[in-house]
Parts: sequence; structure tokens; C-alpha cells
Amino acid sequence: MLSAMGFKSFLSTAIAAINTPNGKLRNLLNINVPIHNRTAAAFLSLNDSQRHKAMRSSSTTSSSSPSKLDLTILPSLTLYGDLNMRPFRNAWMLQELQLPYKHVPCKPWSRVAKSVHPLGKVPALLVEYPPNATKNVEDNATSNGENSFAVMESAAINTYLGDLSREHANSNENETNHRRFTLVPPPATRERAKYDSLVSFIMTEIDSQSLWIHRKHSDLSNVFGEAPVAVTEARRQFEKALGAMEAELRMEGESCSHLLPDGFSAADILFANCCFWAQQIGWLAKKVESSHQSSSGDHSNSASPGLQDEKDAPVAMEPVTLSPKLEMYLKMCRCRPAFIQANQQRKMQSETSAAQNSKL
Repeated sequence: MLSAMGFKSFLSTAIAAINTPNGKLRNLLNINVPIHNRTAAAFLSLNDSQRHKAMRSSSTTSSSSPSKLDLTILPSLTLYGDLNMRPFRNAWMLQELQLPYKHVPCKPWSRVAKSVHPLGKVPALLVEYPPNATKNVEDNATSNGENSFAVMESAAINTYLGDLSREHANSNENETNHRRFTLVPPPATRERAKYDSLVSFIMTEIDSQSLWIHRKHSDLSNVFGEAPVAVTEARRQFEKALGAMEAELRMEGESCSHLLPDGFSAADILFANCCFWAQQIGWLAKKVESSHQSSSGDHSNSASPGLQDEKDAPVAMEPVTLSPKLEMYLKMCRCRPAFIQANQQRKMQSETSAAQNSKL
């Protein structure tokens, strides 16, 4: 098989040779030329009709030919990862959209995880279309291109799922209306710009710069090393970012709004999941009345970050205050049927894993 650059070089050599006088043709076909140029020699041995046929065939099978998936067909979806980690966000989203999917439990850096993610990270979503689902844009002919691909990163997976559900619903006029609200606004709209801004903020300011720093240098310090100063600064970063996100929520009578004006969205899944993560490690109080209690009480079983004083001795850090507004918001998220279903799936995964480990 020729690479894209190899084919381009081969084709330009062939075309040049076709237009070259016979006296110079032998110089072009020097035996020392690269393999793709020697392939041009075989090309030149064809008659005119055969050459044109070969060129038409290569152009229609070129990887640069645009193709489009038939969105009236739903692909097979397989979610890889441990639901006690970030993949839970995607299981929650899949339950919200009522999309059928398979779940393959696996840990980061495992052999199974590396089969779908180049770095062996989770989550990863394997998307598989049937062979007849890819169409050529120019002539609407069935293409032989790739019908399966992987989507990585929890936020990207949820955004893809929202787009997929919306486009599939729009391609099927007989779809029920409840499927048309897909938790991700349409692209190139004001709502989508707001959604993308919130998702980027959550993933950078709260997830990667705050919670993940704690995870790396506290829970996984045997892998990444201890960094108490970094963990302390990450905790402060979390408090600032949480305040900015909480400002996006509004009280509406006796209830609390969601992050987007149109209601619950994939941005809420990410934010709520990060808040639950923070509560688990003792960075965010679990109840309003416990907001001013020390993390050594309610969070005695959690890995709490250390605060270094001038003498470099660890000092317990109190959890961030849980406001009534945020408490109401998180309660609304926990009460959603899709969250309950995904959480039941998570518990079943944990129980199955514990049973398997007990047999070892």
C-alpha cells in the first residue's frame, strides 16, 4: 500500500512520464528510484484506457474523499472504564439519552483500556457503524471507509453523544419528541457557545487543575509522587472555581436552576459529578449544617489534602461551605432517574468485582 505522500509522488512521476518524449523516458525510470516511483513504471506499461481507469479508481478510494455517516442508523456503543471513575459521567449521559450501550469494566493502563485508548486511559467510547452506514458525499455511493472509531475524554464523549442523539432524532421524523432534547445544544448557537464555555471551565479549572491534582499526588502518590504544596494550591483553586460555577445557578422560587436556561444538560452532569468527587475527598461539605465542621469528622474515611504551615507540618483543611442553593442543585441531580440507574450499574460493577477478587 502506498502512503498518501507516496501516491502523490507516484502520480506526479507517472503524469510527467506520460508527457515526456520517448527519448527521455528511460531516465525517469531509473532502477535506483524509490519504490513508489518504480511502481510508476508499471503504471506506464498500461495503455491509455487502462491508465485512466486506474486513476479514476485511485481517486474514488482515496482517503481524502469526503464521506458521511447515515445518521438514521444508530451505531453500536461500547463504554470502556471503571464506573467509580470518570466513566460514570458517560454512563449517566447514556442513561439520560436512553441510548443502548455495552459496558466493559476496566482500569486505567490495563490491557483492555490500551486496546481502545493509546495511553490506556478511561473513559473511551467505541462507536461501530454497520458496513452500509458510510456514504460518499459527492455521489452518495457506499464507501469502504472506516465505520468504527473511538471517542476519548469524558466531556468529549458526552458532547458527541448529545450531538449523535439530536442528529439521529432529526433524521427520523417519527422519533418521539422527548428524544429531541439531547442535553447538548446545536452547534453555532448562543446556547452551544455557553455550553462549550461551561464544559471547558469545568474540565480545566475544577477537574484537571484541582481534583485531578489531589488524585495524582495523594491517592496515587506511589505512582506520581507526593506534592503537598501542589495539592494545597489545587484545593484553593477548587474553592475559587466552585464559587464561579455556583454563580451560574439561580434560585427560582423554592427550586434551583440548572446551568443552561433550557434546563438540565451535559454540563450539569460534569459539574455535579465533580462536586460529588469533591465531597468524597473532603473538599466540599456534604450537608449545609456540616459546612463548618472539620473534615476529620464526616470525612474520616476520605483522603484529605494537607495544608503546609511555615514549619511544613500538615494541618487539616475544612471542607468548602455547602450553600443551600448548591445543596438543592446537587439533590436535584441525584434524584434524576438516569443518575439512579447509572449509580445502580456502578454498584453492580463493584459487587461483581468484589466477588471476583474474593475467588482469587
